[in-house]
Amino acid sequence: MNLFLKLITPFNERNKMENKKKDKTYYTYGDVVTEDTLSSEEKRELNQKKENNTLTDEDRDKLFNDDSISSTRSTTGLFEKDRVKYNPNVEYFMMDYFDKNEVRHVRSPYLTQIELVDHLRHFVENFTDYSDFRIHSEKELDTKMKVECEDGEYREVSLRQLLFDNRYESISDSVKDPKSDVMKSMYESRQPPEEDELEEESFGEEMDQIHETPSSTLIN
Repeated sequence: MNLFLKLITPFNERNKMENKKKDKTYYTYGDVVTEDTLSSEEKRELNQKKENNTLTDEDRDKLFNDDSISSTRSTTGLFEKDRVKYNPNVEYFMMDYFDKNEVRHVRSPYLTQIELVDHLRHFVENFTDYSDFRIHSEKELDTKMKVECEDGEYREVSLRQLLFDNRYESISDSVKDPKSDVMKSMYESRQPPEEDELEEESFGEEMDQIHETPSSTLIN
């Protein structure tokens, strides 16, 4: 009996390994597989071809467009399309600060790392003009918790609602809606105006830069 077990166990383990090889394994920031996401097996094969200098143009496109967790795209928002349309596998941030010159709070949700670089450079060069500078991961702001509200009832809210207010939760919901163009509007409002155009107001009070003192009416 013992001999039988010793003989059959390696066979079963070998079958498990073979079956595992056939399954595709994905690692993504948002736990979502998109049409551009490469599996770990596919990436391994393409990287091997890259080392051997045998990549085709199609292979290069696959590697470039990949939005799995280890890709540049997933961590930085390399592509403009990920700045105008929500990609769950790209990391986004909420930036807020107080503008001393204009005496107002500025909040900019759903920024990519690439967009943050320009803002940070500006703040470093003009640090005396700003205060209360904060950066939060949007994924962190999605965290849910129960809090006691002013009416004594306990309700589940996100960290986003707690730190900011319900408007930003609504914006976040709209951003994640595939049919919504809210993120595109926010992105366009942050772009510098053309030289021959008059400077326009940004997206509006309920969009990416709502310049108001943070609300504290949600909880005690």
